[in-house]
Amino acid sequence: MRSPAINPQNLKIKIQRIVPEIIELRHQLHKIPEPKLEEHKTARFIRDQIANTKLKILPPYLETDTVGILEGRGPGRNVTLRTDIDALPLEEKTGVPWATEHPGTAHSCGHDGHTAILIGVLRVLNGLTDRFKGSVRFVFQPAEEELGGGRQMIEKGLLDTDPKPNAVFALHGWPELPVGTVAAGSGVVMAAADRFTITVKGIGGHGARPHVAVDPVLTSAQIVTGLQSIVSRNIDPINPAVVSVCTIHGGQTNNVIPDQVVMEGTTRYFDSALQEIIRTRMEEVIRGICDSACATYTFSYRPDYIPLVNDPQAVAFAQSVVEAYLGNQAWAGEVPLTMGAEDFSFYLNKIPGAFIRLGLGDYAPNLHSPEFDFNDEAIETGITVLTALALETLAE
Repeated sequence: MRSPAINPQNLKIKIQRIVPEIIELRHQLHKIPEPKLEEHKTARFIRDQIANTKLKILPPYLETDTVGILEGRGPGRNVTLRTDIDALPLEEKTGVPWATEHPGTAHSCGHDGHTAILIGVLRVLNGLTDRFKGSVRFVFQPAEEELGGGRQMIEKGLLDTDPKPNAVFALHGWPELPVGTVAAGSGVVMAAADRFTITVKGIGGHGARPHVAVDPVLTSAQIVTGLQSIVSRNIDPINPAVVSVCTIHGGQTNNVIPDQVVMEGTTRYFDSALQEIIRTRMEEVIRGICDSACATYTFSYRPDYIPLVNDPQAVAFAQSVVEAYLGNQAWAGEVPLTMGAEDFSFYLNKIPGAFIRLGLGDYAPNLHSPEFDFNDEAIETGITVLTALALETLAE
């Protein structure tokens, strides 16, 4: 890479000055987690924190998003930086002083850290608008966890509105990486995720007289087992896929055979061509088992997330930027593929860019664990990486 757009040491000094307040800001966000499309307090908090910047706020695409454009000293390229702001529906068990004030909802995926980092990036770049041409689009996006808020915003024109982005980047905290490092793989790095619901309908009856009933519980058990044959017998073993039944509900008491059972689950795969194979085989398995048991069924299958595909050139560019600003040791290279899904995939499906994993330390609890809390020691690295990527993208 050519000489950095700004002296890395000078940038480090600027960032270190604001890190304490960004950490405190993160703690405040952690206290007010909100689920998908209900992030009203979070949205107000974000807007309060960016009110005194040069960011030009756009009308919301969804009720709780915040999108704005920070313009440099003249026309040029646009780089879009996105963060997620929603939380998970679970009980927090961290015991930290800044634990959730909203029982049953927790920032157990680290979106409070992601949001605080992007606010920090805005505060740094807000003081450097005379140092770059073009613009930076800041996207504080709701509903990443389940409803694909990114897809909804893109469908409403987020990436088609001038200035159209030349590159998109996002960070996600990653417990498996050391603090002070980042990593990103080229090509497919995260899976597609679809959801399904199966309702098995039988004839209820007394548990002592199963011969005059049509048992949807037994039928459902056979379906759960039968679905496992799809990956093991219908998919090439070198092409990863998952079919998981994750919830099953039926019956209310120990001696009554219910008249129906409802199951829900997810399918995962890296190769988009597998979607129709999996969906078709699922229905064939369900139909065959229900027919043999004299039961009926309904089956719904909904595509949710597409595979996340990092642009190889964007990853190589990110590596050069990280090494220039933080040193070669800060780039941890590629990390293993994961069957997890991420709706930043919809951004990358339209604009070249990269989804970058930010090291939180090997000791950190797993993402989505009730014990998880974002590691504040990673905040400085996160702000540095996104700020440098923005500056270097606009300098090209």
